[in-house]
Amino acid sequence: MKKQNFIVGSLILALSSFFAKVIGAVYRIPLTYILGAEGLGLYQMIFPLYSTLLVLCSTGVPNAIAKIVASGNGAQNRAVVRKSLLFFAGISLFMSLALALLSKPIATLQGNGDAWLVYVGIAPAIFFVGVLSVFRGYFQGKQNILPTSISLIIEQLFKLIFGLLFASLFISRGLMFGAFGAVLGVTLSEIFALVMIVIQYLFSRRKDTQNICENITVKSIVKTTIPMTISSMIMPLTLLVDSFLIINLLKHIGYSTSTATNMYGILTGVVNSLINLPVVLSMAVATMVIPIISKLHSNHQAHLVADKATSALRLVLFITLPCAVVFLVFPKDIIYFLFKNGLKVGVIDEYQVASNLLRIGAFAILFIALVQVATTILQSINKTKVPVYNMIGACFLKVMLTLVLVLIPSINIYGAMWSTLTCYVVCAILNLQNLTTCIKIKLSLQYDIVLPALACVMMATSMYAIKQIIGVGFIQTMTVFLVGGAMYLLTILLLNYRRTYDKQTIAKYFHNIKTL
Repeated sequence: MKKQNFIVGSLILALSSFFAKVIGAVYRIPLTYILGAEGLGLYQMIFPLYSTLLVLCSTGVPNAIAKIVASGNGAQNRAVVRKSLLFFAGISLFMSLALALLSKPIATLQGNGDAWLVYVGIAPAIFFVGVLSVFRGYFQGKQNILPTSISLIIEQLFKLIFGLLFASLFISRGLMFGAFGAVLGVTLSEIFALVMIVIQYLFSRRKDTQNICENITVKSIVKTTIPMTISSMIMPLTLLVDSFLIINLLKHIGYSTSTATNMYGILTGVVNSLINLPVVLSMAVATMVIPIISKLHSNHQAHLVADKATSALRLVLFITLPCAVVFLVFPKDIIYFLFKNGLKVGVIDEYQVASNLLRIGAFAILFIALVQVATTILQSINKTKVPVYNMIGACFLKVMLTLVLVLIPSINIYGAMWSTLTCYVVCAILNLQNLTTCIKIKLSLQYDIVLPALACVMMATSMYAIKQIIGVGFIQTMTVFLVGGAMYLLTILLLNYRRTYDKQTIAKYFHNIKTL
């Protein structure tokens, strides 16, 4: 099994994850056409609870297993996979059954009882994702990110195909059935992704030692998994609270159930999916950081830990800053370009609501990415409790702000986005502060912050100028964004020409990260 170095692995996972997210974002465009904003709201209502259950039985699992596998031998690896499968498959099956049985009271508490059937459609996926996460953790620990990347793309492709197919077939029976068809596609996609990664595992495990290692116990695996699971669970739990709060709060200030569900669908199904698109690139960096920094830390190579941590933060700033600026400056163009026929002007102007939410959320992109990477670095150096405490405090603040702001009629749904932004700003500041006390981060204010910021200004200016010259339209919009991306890279290269920082230049970002 080929082991990829940090930058190769990050690049492979970033590209595959980004491609998968693009498919997911593209999927929501025709899905919005089929279901409308209210139907999309029903579809999105189930995901906070679904995501929370996934965290409990799967999200912390890949990182924990990767950490164990990275420091183990072949015999240990086989034992880790075998015992993890038995334990986490059982937990996942229990949660799948519980969600299906409790679907009706849960949907009623959220403010729209029609969502119960959607819960039934998504429930089996929990089991398949729980099993899938074990195999992803194994390959991640071996620093072979290809199987995970392939399964991610297969997952999204099949969700796109079957989700849209079933949604269009069932929508004639009502919005509830249309949303049910869409999540049924999600369940099928997880089955196909699991089959693919199991096949790859069966071929690859032959290269591991055939002896069985009994020193690895389920207790030791769970002990490693729990801190990462708790850390990963906090934000989904907060979003779960949001799913119970937002629709009910909007109804309290005078909106109908239909309009409140509509606005919730725009927030979670349209805007949040766009915000998460660039963030997935930083998540790829975070995923590759764990086994590498864990190994360096266990070998007491503090200077290399600092180098890897700095490189990860630098890449995140380099990638997410221009994305945040584009979303901030051109929210209306992005929404109209992607959802021209999916949104409408009725009781509310759905285009305007989506654009305003996206402009607020643009600020959050950078901070979400910093939180993700800083959290994984802290976990990798065994500071697992620190990001947990930081996130708990930030999320508590988010819930309090949501309760206050959404109840103000002039703010309404925008209060939910402002509270999310505040949460991530606070958490990012706390995580970075804790990180700098543990690791000597070598970021430069001039080269790693000011220079990309100046490049973003040049990028936005050139995009606005091109837009004024060539107008709007599909080809024109694509041209504007391509010109903007080229201008960003060109500006960084020109401003950094013949300059050095720690014997590195920003033009050589992807060459100066030392391989293990």
